[in-house]
Amino acid sequence: MKPISQYSLCSTASLINVTKREPVYISNTESCGFYYVEEGFIGLYQVADTGKESLLRLYGPGSFFGYRSLFTGQRYPATSRAMEASKVRKVVVKDFESLQHLSPELARDLAIEVCQELGEAEKRLVQFSAFNAKNRIIDTIHHFFTYYPQYPWTYREISEYSATDVTTVIRFCKSLKESGVLCKQHRKPHPLDLNKLDRYRNKPKESTL
Repeated sequence: MKPISQYSLCSTASLINVTKREPVYISNTESCGFYYVEEGFIGLYQVADTGKESLLRLYGPGSFFGYRSLFTGQRYPATSRAMEASKVRKVVVKDFESLQHLSPELARDLAIEVCQELGEAEKRLVQFSAFNAKNRIIDTIHHFFTYYPQYPWTYREISEYSATDVTTVIRFCKSLKESGVLCKQHRKPHPLDLNKLDRYRNKPKESTL
């Protein structure tokens, strides 16, 4: 999508500074607009009844988020939280019709974006049922370091995104370090070469997690 500056939103988009781990909005609160990442990194989280968190989606600079409620008229379905100190712009609109009046081009682009996100979510659901934990962990590491290589990813974040127990992630990443796929010098998981990670994933499997 285009940068927010190329849409007619200047009068309605206010800048907000968000500290690391500070929520931008919280699940089940009243929707009051949507957001755009100027700087930093935002994670979208869902918390189960057991208290377990799942990392659903990532938003880096140039990304819009929090707009799904414009289409449904519902409260925010998840919690968005800064993964590092960030600057976001908040666009206050009450519903999709208001956005269409304010910026028809952005309304169209967000409609396309929400459909694309739905397709990605469906693909992830298939992966959860079709792939074992080992492949889910590798795919998550590959995704993280393809799109957000500068962020210091943790085992817990890989666990949350891959829907895998954190102890399983730690154990498997240790074996990846021993195999030379992840860097042994890094305390956190860090691939030496994404192509090498791909080759490891595609080689015949001797065992599964």
